[in-house]
Amino acid sequence: MISRLCWLAPFVASANAADPEWVLQRFDARDYVSIRSAANFYGMQAPPRIAPTPVLGPQAEGAEEMPVLPPPPDFTLEGPIGQVQFVVNSREVLINGVRQWLAFPVRVENEQPFVSRLDLAKILEPRLRPEKIAGFTPVQTIVIDPGHGGHDRGAISKFGFEKDFALDVALRARALLEANRYKVVMTRSSDIFVPLEERAAIANRIENSILVSIHFNSSNTNAAASGFELFSIAPRGAPASNDGPRDRDLVEEPGNASDLASTALASSIYHALLGHIPVFDRGLKHARFAVLRRCIRPAVLIECGFVSNGPESTLIGSPAWRKKLAEAIVDGVDNYKGLAERGQRPKVMADYQRAPLVAPQ
Repeated sequence: MISRLCWLAPFVASANAADPEWVLQRFDARDYVSIRSAANFYGMQAPPRIAPTPVLGPQAEGAEEMPVLPPPPDFTLEGPIGQVQFVVNSREVLINGVRQWLAFPVRVENEQPFVSRLDLAKILEPRLRPEKIAGFTPVQTIVIDPGHGGHDRGAISKFGFEKDFALDVALRARALLEANRYKVVMTRSSDIFVPLEERAAIANRIENSILVSIHFNSSNTNAAASGFELFSIAPRGAPASNDGPRDRDLVEEPGNASDLASTALASSIYHALLGHIPVFDRGLKHARFAVLRRCIRPAVLIECGFVSNGPESTLIGSPAWRKKLAEAIVDGVDNYKGLAERGQRPKVMADYQRAPLVAPQ
């Protein structure tokens, strides 16, 4: 099926009449868009034709061992608005050098790659052209939410508890933000327990606010697990990044009212984190955590590294490293404010990498 799509009207408004039609097809009861037509719209080179991956049947007993197949091919699209690297049959994608997670895998039909319509509208478009997002509100109050507290210690390392690390980073971020004339509200500023629903409700009561929830990660099964990951609310119809599709995905959550702004906030902070602190990139992800699904303001949850990883746990235990973490979060908030209030494209990780080093005195 080839058609002009009404749901793409905000994109197409800036395109001229000579642009080829968007290619929409339906697979497994879900709408997909040809990546070739999307690449053309964004001024990127066309993707390659992709040969189908052979499907192997069971190997007969005594037969010669079959060769190991190469991994699915990936391909990169580049253009004036950025770079996207896709992996065939995967939800993983790199946008401007940072790992992201699509709702559904890229698929190939008739040697042409397709991306789900939902992923184009809710992930690719807002992260390639964040200045086109409608409905931004001014950034007047930053609600900082240090995870856990009181009897809820969170993850544990030999250097201390997650609740204390999160509070320390939050207090450092508050001082920096207030020095830059932001109004800051803390969901907790001491070692107390605050119910999850109240954390979101605090931001909901404050006009023109954003919510930044600070946590640290842990793994009981993989001591080598490391790195940052950052979550915003999963769009309606999309599974959480760490889950498969389920009926819950179709529920409209209060947080979906600000899902595009939350995506932009997440991207602004995550690029700043990786730009300042080059740790392993676990990706920008989506979830339905209580603080995200209940919050009607732009909201993100940051997992600031693994206390279960030996070397990373040592870093997390360092006040100097937590200070740098707070500085990166504040830089990301500044980037988001510039976008929301002035339509200024936020810096991406490569902008930090290109920044000249200060020569030693």
